[in-house]
Amino acid sequence: MKVLLLFPPSWHPSQPYLSLPSLTAFLKQNGVSDITQRDLNIELLDILLTRKTCSEFYSKITDKLSRLEGYLISSLNYQEERNALIEAMESLPLFMEQVERAKNTLRTDAFYNLDNYMEAVHIVNETLRLMTSLFYPSAMTAVSNAMRFSVYSSNAIMQSIQSERENIFLSLYKEHVLSSILESAPKLVGISITNTSQIIPGLTLARLIKEQNREIHITIGGSVFTKLIEELRRVDSVFSLVDSFIVFEGEHALLELCVQVDGKKELKKVPNLVYRENGITKVNDNFFSEDLNMLPTPDFKGFPLDLYFAPSLVLPIQTSRGCYYRKCAFCNLHLDHRNFRLRRTDLIMDDIRKLSREYKTKFFFFTDESVPINKLREISRCLLEGRDEIKWMGGVRFEKALTDGDILEKMVEAGCRKLVFGLESYNQRVLDAMKKGTKADVVKKVLDECLKLGIAFHLYVIVGFPTETEDEALETLNFVLNKEYINSEGYSCLPSLFGMEKDSPIVGNPSEYGLASIRAPKGEDLGLGYLYEVGQGMSPEKAEEMYHYMIGKLSEILCPFPYNYSMADGLLYLVHRNRVHNPVRVGL
Repeated sequence: MKVLLLFPPSWHPSQPYLSLPSLTAFLKQNGVSDITQRDLNIELLDILLTRKTCSEFYSKITDKLSRLEGYLISSLNYQEERNALIEAMESLPLFMEQVERAKNTLRTDAFYNLDNYMEAVHIVNETLRLMTSLFYPSAMTAVSNAMRFSVYSSNAIMQSIQSERENIFLSLYKEHVLSSILESAPKLVGISITNTSQIIPGLTLARLIKEQNREIHITIGGSVFTKLIEELRRVDSVFSLVDSFIVFEGEHALLELCVQVDGKKELKKVPNLVYRENGITKVNDNFFSEDLNMLPTPDFKGFPLDLYFAPSLVLPIQTSRGCYYRKCAFCNLHLDHRNFRLRRTDLIMDDIRKLSREYKTKFFFFTDESVPINKLREISRCLLEGRDEIKWMGGVRFEKALTDGDILEKMVEAGCRKLVFGLESYNQRVLDAMKKGTKADVVKKVLDECLKLGIAFHLYVIVGFPTETEDEALETLNFVLNKEYINSEGYSCLPSLFGMEKDSPIVGNPSEYGLASIRAPKGEDLGLGYLYEVGQGMSPEKAEEMYHYMIGKLSEILCPFPYNYSMADGLLYLVHRNRVHNPVRVGL
């Protein structure tokens, strides 16, 4: 049986995502050998960012502008579209001459020159913006796409996948992807949708495949639809595009789906599956959680690893699934996995060493929600004992245990170069309201220790949590603008505006958080959040103003690239800087 696994746009292009390699390895381990996995996100970016494709877009833009000039239309939307096309016609020729050099800058050692890096990122994003004016008002960057269609409305999604005028991906798939998919003749296609920017691109692809061959079973996996199980019971239209959705974890579910699609098609036997049968949506709620110690090392074969926008390959790796804390009032990420589980340290070390050897890389990113402190201690010990020259970064909670003994020192010796923290707020009252379980004095102590040891850090901040006042938000801003942090190598900080997410604890007890009302946005039958009004603290509108103020202040001081991406970019840059300034240190 032939299986095709696809990762659609949009995602950060500096490193591969972990979902498909994990599934591929598991299927192969269990006898499903005819598997192809493709990262369409990086494939399409590589195609778009060429002089040839830019030139083709330029011709289409000039043709469209000529047609528009023939209409006597004076509406504001028409004028805005016309202006966007004129700008593209005037500016794109310059960028098309530079774009391949810019793309290659991000893949070579020229990446490490910050001026070159900034210029390359600017050229890439401006080129994409100008090209996608062809689909105005839709737009695309290297890391995202934006359309006027709401991804939270099934009606809007169904409109978007038919819109030749505005859907960026319809023509791209038809010209560059669809034929190769159909020629490979898969019996089952799995599409991983892990963030909302992939919803329209992913479902557009599903529609095109289904139109050409209705016999192919298309299943959608990923965290987005895991949060929409109840909504899928009521929304019939999406099942005209796909045959099933795998919710929560996918290894055993996809394996059993392969068996059933290739055999008797008894979908009721597939765990974690949402599907339609005889006009009724069914949910197989015998939800299955994987034993992480039984899973193989992820398999990245088939991914175009030389196309990612980084001079060295950084691979994602996982030590656990779920969140060991699970109490933050604003968070629903723990729902992606039904419970918290750890992988044995010896298996993690096997993963690291196998991947390092097979793909010739020393760079790893731990993708856990938060790597447990004891696991960090064990991994560091093993890396030091094995004299592995691994360089790594990952997400960690502010725990007092990080300042006990020499754990941070051992982490540095074992190759840790950057840690990603969810600070959210530096005001203790707000932290307590969030149920973060952290103390401001511990936050300061951990970061001071990181500074002393040369561990870079990234801080996520939430602006506008219910009851937060302007003064409390400014207290957090003043903290993250600490001169010691600003002047430290690799420091980054990214605020986000509070959003009331579906199934987060705050939704279940609004009065506790001073909320006057909560309501679902009108027309969002696939909604992942709520509108709300507060009885105290900043209003949603005032919180948005504060958010933009904080972004502005940070942007004045902090270099946004590569540090403000807490991913491969920052890790590679830090390691390179360390080599340049400390060339004789062991293991660097």
